[in-house]
Amino acid sequence: MVLEPRHIALSLGVTSLAIISFQLVIMQLLSISQWHHFAYMVISMAMLGFGAAGTFLALFREWLKRHFVRALPVLYLLCGLSMAGSVRLVGIFGEFDTFLLFFDRSQLGLMSFTYLVYCLPFFFGGLAITLVFYHEVVHIGKYYFFNLAGSAAGALVIIWLFWVVPLPVIPSLLALLPMLAAWMVRRHIRRFSAILAAALLVPMAGLILPATPEISEFKAMFGSLQLPDAEVIYEESGPYGLLQVVRAPAQRFAPALSLQYRSEPPVRDILFNNGEYFGTLLGSGLAGRDDDSGPHLLDYSTRGLPFALRPPESVLVLKSGTGVDLSHALAHQPSHVTAVEPNRQANRLLTARHPEWIDSLYLKPQVALYGNSVRTWLASHPQIKKDLIVLPVVGAFGGTSGVHALQEQYHLTLEAFGEMHARLTENGMIVATVWAEYPPRESLKLLATWRVLLEERGNDKPEHHIMAIRSWGTTTWLLSRSPFTEGEREAARRFSRTRSFDPLILADLEPGERDYFNMAEDRSFFDHVDTLLTGSHEAFFDDYIFNVRPATDNRPFFSHFMSPGSIPELRRQYDIRELPYMELGFIMAAVTLVQIVLASVILIILPLFRVGWQGTRRRWTFLYFAGIGIGFMFFEMVLIQKLVLYLGQPVYATAAVLAALLLSSGAGSFVSSRLQADRRTLLRTGGAIVLLIVLYALLLMPLLDVSMSWPLLARVANVVILLAPPAFFMGMMFPFGLRRLSGSNDTQIPWACGVDSCLSVSATALATMIALETGFGLVMGVAAGAYALTTLASLRLGGGTG
Repeated sequence: MVLEPRHIALSLGVTSLAIISFQLVIMQLLSISQWHHFAYMVISMAMLGFGAAGTFLALFREWLKRHFVRALPVLYLLCGLSMAGSVRLVGIFGEFDTFLLFFDRSQLGLMSFTYLVYCLPFFFGGLAITLVFYHEVVHIGKYYFFNLAGSAAGALVIIWLFWVVPLPVIPSLLALLPMLAAWMVRRHIRRFSAILAAALLVPMAGLILPATPEISEFKAMFGSLQLPDAEVIYEESGPYGLLQVVRAPAQRFAPALSLQYRSEPPVRDILFNNGEYFGTLLGSGLAGRDDDSGPHLLDYSTRGLPFALRPPESVLVLKSGTGVDLSHALAHQPSHVTAVEPNRQANRLLTARHPEWIDSLYLKPQVALYGNSVRTWLASHPQIKKDLIVLPVVGAFGGTSGVHALQEQYHLTLEAFGEMHARLTENGMIVATVWAEYPPRESLKLLATWRVLLEERGNDKPEHHIMAIRSWGTTTWLLSRSPFTEGEREAARRFSRTRSFDPLILADLEPGERDYFNMAEDRSFFDHVDTLLTGSHEAFFDDYIFNVRPATDNRPFFSHFMSPGSIPELRRQYDIRELPYMELGFIMAAVTLVQIVLASVILIILPLFRVGWQGTRRRWTFLYFAGIGIGFMFFEMVLIQKLVLYLGQPVYATAAVLAALLLSSGAGSFVSSRLQADRRTLLRTGGAIVLLIVLYALLLMPLLDVSMSWPLLARVANVVILLAPPAFFMGMMFPFGLRRLSGSNDTQIPWACGVDSCLSVSATALATMIALETGFGLVMGVAAGAYALTTLASLRLGGGTG
């Protein structure tokens, strides 16, 4: 009994489409239930499933090979069932919550269970795909092409699905595709139609009664829903996340208001994105004021400082959200305001569907709204000058616990501030407000960034260009292109006195001014500010317990402050139980790395010892496929994180990178089937990969900078074109390796797949950790080194040429 090759190829492509799409769905689901995009964790889940599949094949390869025609449709069917059921299954023992991981020991088990449940679709799908590779190794190039081409298509299809289908429905919808693949190769199984019909009940149930992910109780939206009579009055999902509007009679808008504010704070609805605060909906008429003619509400916060000094004619509001800062700027009657908000899903909601929720702010004639990322807009408008550039508020009330440590914040890098500074008029200012936190980190990093920026521009008197005032809840920082005048410093003092605020930085600051109204929790903060402003900032960077060096485009993690070297000192100063919550994102990355390595060793490597590793030149097989696993994943992870800057959105960046790499790798795999897998070919291919990675490490971002201002579709097409050459050659190395083993050591093929998957699993989290500590450059260097190792190992790999 033989299956038609075209049926195998099509089933392989359809299943690969579903699997890659499911990766991006899990990323969205984790973004809702947790805090940020676990891109590395989701990709490692997939690779762990594939690795375990390779091990399973090694243990039962002869039985699976004999029963190939019956096993293949069953595996497809199980892939679809687990895909549809995983979303409900993860919560069967309780919901995993990152924030409770170091407080409740049961959360470690729930995290492992969540990880393993989400691995199941990748295990069954990976086993089906690996079985095809093993059974049809002679035609590996053709089938590997369908595998990668289907995956590339999935990375694009899922973006469309995010726009048109509610997120909770998508897992069940995708589950139908592996079941379709099972139907394609259903021959030779009795009553399979009845079995398939029964299995279809699972995804159909998910389509009718979809499972909505539970939001962490430590997210802002959860707190709003605890208010009396709170309700969700609007909900929509899309590629930018899950937008929800919460209404509650006790939900008032009072963002760190001065204690001199005597009116009753207004009741307002709040828009949340993935459970996190996105912005307050100001409603119609009041536009944030306590009455129609009085000062704007934000004039009673430290955010009113720039308007008290220099009323602007032209304002740029970055990451404008629901338009709160836009409303504030309009209250001071500038001639023109530009708003930049990257979340096009929210923009559509507030301009086309419910503009009345924000008093039609974005539709006013003096307002221009752009749905670009901050850096894209800055690159697209090099000639425009602004009197005032308003940044989004940094941090959160009560602190953030470092949950955003792994998030790329390209609008807060040194290069970003350099571009903003170049867009200022002669008397222009940049304003940033930071929520109070202890110990101080974000305010110090912002000040350090501005000090270095001014130094790079030859300005040796930063105290004349930087001003700051503080309240009980926030600190507002101003960076001026021209020096602040004596009159402006006095205006800042008057503004502070009438609002019960305190000056933090003034060129002629008097002793005792800094905490007259608001006592400092730790006065050493003032010493740190003085050192960063006028002292040796490099010495401070070396001595301070937290990393407050400016974030750069190479290390765009503005909210990352902890390093492995600082942990011993932190343990001496703080309770050990407090450490994880100083930077939860960094600690989670480390914990995930350890968990991934252990899981990959237990599920992939150890079981292979039961069948033994037979054949010759085993160490070269290990080095060859280990290099492929590490090199490809390191290259992929860097591209995903770097292209967040270029494309402006994590899901778009992930989809574009996966589609470009997989499509081009598939083409390379297809071409490889027509080439001899001899040592000369492998050396040339490996050498080309190493050379291209080195060139891309040096030239990719300069090439992307040239096209940063292009439309989104043009930028996506540019990504596909730029990534095609290295991906094309990378797609050849895996089938070349398997063909060489098939000629002399075919028993090592399952081991080769297992090693490749195990190292790929570990590489996803390891690449993130290296990027946090040293930047993307070293990650690319390791990727080049890994492929160099593969190239050298190819000299002794196997004995066949395919």
